[in-house]
Amino acid sequence: MATLTVSIPDELKKRMDEHPEINWSAFLKERFARKVEQLRKFEELVNKGEI
Repeated sequence: MATLTVSIPDELKKRMDEHPEINWSAFLKERFARKVEQLRKFEELVNKGEI
């Protein structure tokens, strides 16, 4: 599995730390996967000439 390192502002990190119940790594993996799927569907529509 590939590794991605992301830098975030200190203030954002502090706010994230207020929610230890959230697995931020898993959250971001899910968001990345959803975005990639949205882009795939968009490209499919463009290639079909529907957009």
